[in-house]
Amino acid sequence: MDKIFTFVKNHTMASIIFYPYKPKGNSKVYVRCTLKRGMDFRLSTGLTIQEASLWQDGFPKSRAGAEYRTLEKKLRELKSHIEDCLIEVEQSQELSSNDLNSRWFKNVILSFFNEAPVEESNLLIPFTKKFIHELTNKTYLKKGRKEKYTQNTIDKYKYFLKNLEDYQTHLNKKIKINDVNSKFADKFADYLKTKKSQSINTIGRELKRLKTIIKDADFSGIAIDKSYNHIKGFEDETIVNFLTFDEIETIINTNMPDSNHEIAKDWLIIGCYTGQRISDLYRMEKSMLKNINGMNFIELKQFKTKKLVTIPIHYKVNDVLKKYNGDFPPNLNSKEVSNRTNLSKLMKKVCEIAKINSIERGRYNGVLGFYPKFQLIQNHSCRRAFCSNFYGLEGWTTPMIMAISGHETERNFLRYIDREDNSLSIQAAQNFKEMERKDNFEKEKQILRKA
Repeated sequence: MDKIFTFVKNHTMASIIFYPYKPKGNSKVYVRCTLKRGMDFRLSTGLTIQEASLWQDGFPKSRAGAEYRTLEKKLRELKSHIEDCLIEVEQSQELSSNDLNSRWFKNVILSFFNEAPVEESNLLIPFTKKFIHELTNKTYLKKGRKEKYTQNTIDKYKYFLKNLEDYQTHLNKKIKINDVNSKFADKFADYLKTKKSQSINTIGRELKRLKTIIKDADFSGIAIDKSYNHIKGFEDETIVNFLTFDEIETIINTNMPDSNHEIAKDWLIIGCYTGQRISDLYRMEKSMLKNINGMNFIELKQFKTKKLVTIPIHYKVNDVLKKYNGDFPPNLNSKEVSNRTNLSKLMKKVCEIAKINSIERGRYNGVLGFYPKFQLIQNHSCRRAFCSNFYGLEGWTTPMIMAISGHETERNFLRYIDREDNSLSIQAAQNFKEMERKDNFEKEKQILRKA
């Protein structure tokens, strides 16, 4: 048997060193195991350090706090575990130097954490499940500030996982992580379109999530097909259907047949004049009403962005609040999803009753075509109405609208309302007019002189 080293605990030719993958900030912790020339293994331990700069002599600085002392203890235990496994190899009559490879070391690390061996971790679905589970404790940087992943984001990855599991069943074979490349992505996208009838935008987002998963696998030291970088997400053509001021006024002046339709109508009015996402609109309550310098506002922290917005109360919104004794209309269901669904259906009906039926291009049940406008109206149309109606209106600047809607960049705002940033072109056109005016004035002066 070919023995490659003489290993005695506390006196060994093997070198085991831990180090952070990045010099500072949140970082994965890697281990380097050197046995002899040509046998140098570097693998992720699966552990992370919150601040990599707090690292010294192969371990986190214990004085940095309890979290770092716990990490140091765990790494020392892992080192001892690796050393014990190496002793077992040295004393074994069955293992040789050929058995000591990256996979062997990875399995040693996984066994320490009582996790599945590498064979399973090389599979896409188990790795995706692990990725989703870890999202609950992960953070990401946003404008220099650490943010936790929201349950909404985690749920979207769970939806992606279900699509992936269905696709694996369709293929009738287990998908490996290194199977994923642009060709795989194209076939996955075709499956989502033809077999699951998902929209272009949904498919585009699923490919973005697929790429994120593989990128994390790459970062974790798992073998991947580097061409995965060619996978691109995409979006379908932006089509904005919204109610104009005149159409909103028509709805306000139309009587509804019952209280549920009246409630849906009132929420529609509030949505069109506050510009909030549905996740914020239907949770508005009386406690959010504020009086600042003698003026009335709705103040809330947006669910998606965690941004605090102060929304001036439009007089038409105030008329609705008066109907409910200074409060917002009730919701129709205690469950948020059911409430959204019911109100969205009722809003279509409200618009139909008000005869908002001009034929427009849009998507109805995901199918692009030309439909009566009331069929194209949904919860989200309210937010689009606010942003689109007030954009370019005299006295309203884009930053003013964004301060209420919560859009973080003008580029995203303009895409949202399907407008291009043509402000410079407009200014240039105005400059042309001014040049024309001056030229005409000079010509008139010359004519008068000659006369």
